[in-house]
Amino acid sequence: MTDSPTPLVRALVAHPVLAAPAYPAPDHAPAGPAELFTAWLLDALAAGVPDAQVLTLATVDAEGRPDARVLVLRDVEPAAAAWHFWTEPDSPKARQFAARPDAALTVYWPARGRQVRLRGPVRPSPGCATPSPDLRCYALHAAEAEFWQAAPDRHHLRRRHTRTATGWTDTGWTGTRLPAS
Repeated sequence: MTDSPTPLVRALVAHPVLAAPAYPAPDHAPAGPAELFTAWLLDALAAGVPDAQVLTLATVDAEGRPDARVLVLRDVEPAAAAWHFWTEPDSPKARQFAARPDAALTVYWPARGRQVRLRGPVRPSPGCATPSPDLRCYALHAAEAEFWQAAPDRHHLRRRHTRTATGWTDTGWTGTRLPAS
């Protein structure tokens, strides 16, 4: 970096962060993360958020190198806490699932001030229909889920779920103050 800010740095500093006039208040949350995710996704769709069903999938290849790409969510199965998507069985991501099945899904709805992060193993989901015989359905089975709600005063709220042998643990909504940028 140089001593004086570059045009990019000046533009980034001047651009408002989390400056939407009003985010929806986090309401009570269902017991499991799939139900809360579904409620938030339906809210984003109803609000007209473009591409609300588009998520970022992060994987690791056989050599341990990270990889990420966007994909379209096809279904959420609450009972299994499974997020379904399609891909070709010989795609790089399918090969990565075979080598290292753990992955992460992230979705961010800026207009709603909400983000969801999910982590867990990805497995084929043969019961999930695809529109083409060249596609396979896979599902990320969440072991961890974090819900993040932005706040204009930067007292953001988080809610974390962790899968246990008997169900889910849930932190409830906790405030996290991030430093002003």
